[in-house]
Amino acid sequence: MLRINCRRPSIRRAGMQQRGFTLLEVLVAIAVFAMLSLSAYQVLSNVQLSDQQSREHNERLKSIQRAMVMMDNDFRQIVARRVRNQGEQPSEKLLLSGEYLLDSQDQGIIFTRAGWQNPQQMFPRGENVRVGYRIIEDKLERVWFRYPDTVVGTEPLVRETLADVTKLSFRYYSEKKWVDEWSKETALPEGIMVKMTLADFGDIERVYLLPVSGLSAVGQEDNS
Repeated sequence: MLRINCRRPSIRRAGMQQRGFTLLEVLVAIAVFAMLSLSAYQVLSNVQLSDQQSREHNERLKSIQRAMVMMDNDFRQIVARRVRNQGEQPSEKLLLSGEYLLDSQDQGIIFTRAGWQNPQQMFPRGENVRVGYRIIEDKLERVWFRYPDTVVGTEPLVRETLADVTKLSFRYYSEKKWVDEWSKETALPEGIMVKMTLADFGDIERVYLLPVSGLSAVGQEDNS
């Protein structure tokens, strides 16, 4: 009888076996991945740092702008009004300024301004207010009294206006020239220059022209 051999021929698998990564290849891959991760981290860290610095810079500019607006409102509304300090006789000095005034670590200034809103006289005060500026521990502070004429023992209200201010100085314009000190008692200057030195932005100067109507208004009394 004819016999048929149904056995399949054996297939040699030599050379067809899958090969894995060698230890050296794994180490190289890990090193490349680590370098890429480190580069990505540095880029992300720099972006975050830049964003934080940008936010801090913008906040600083906003704080400077707020301080300038507050000073603008005060200096542009100076009035020539004599005041009683601590219950004493009215002083002939309409504007006081000088080194260490108001316990300032540099120059200080104090004056009377109008325009303090009091709609329909709702509050027991007038529309004039005594205002001053000084530097305490490298901070610009606004000092003010609720009433221009103060009684004995009256303490001022203080508000921190701007940080990192290292120097504060003033100059005064009168008779077509600038002077470093204001010594006239019964008159106000025609203009005031305010100069501040900031720790981060350097010098900032503002010039305020005083209203002509207020320069000779000596003896005005508050309605409070």
